[in-house]
Amino acid sequence: MFENCHTPDDVVCVYRALGFTVTCVGGRVALIATPRLGGVAVPSYLAHGVRSGLDVDATPTTTLVIGRSRSGPETEQIFLVGPAAGRRFTSHVLDQLDDAGVRILDVGQRIWLPMTDSSIGWKWLGTQPSLGIRLPSATSVLTAAHDLLLATRRGTLP
Repeated sequence: MFENCHTPDDVVCVYRALGFTVTCVGGRVALIATPRLGGVAVPSYLAHGVRSGLDVDATPTTTLVIGRSRSGPETEQIFLVGPAAGRRFTSHVLDQLDDAGVRILDVGQRIWLPMTDSSIGWKWLGTQPSLGIRLPSATSVLTAAHDLLLATRRGTLP
């Protein structure tokens, strides 16, 4: 994806050609979260299950996840998401997600994007972005995370 990139500005051009609104800050490329394109941060220990839950969702989407090559208990993976759609969550559910470390990134918050194809540092996990993809809604990611938390508590993981 970045084989022809030699500077951060080159990387910015790649992402802009894919339709991302990005900025370069201190030599790092960031997506600025908006109501139409944002992120949900999920702790690494839950992220694989959330990705699996999204794969079985009835709505065909492409899951774009940014993660680090080193993972530990405090690391998180960022799911790029479209706008919230469908159900609203109760404050109890949102509190459960927050307690588990799942959080919605605020509008205007920077989402640091991978800048190389290297497996070191931030990287795309699985699918890389491309033109015309459809991202899951923030609601879908939060639902998958909550379903996983409930299954874990009940001891009924698939």
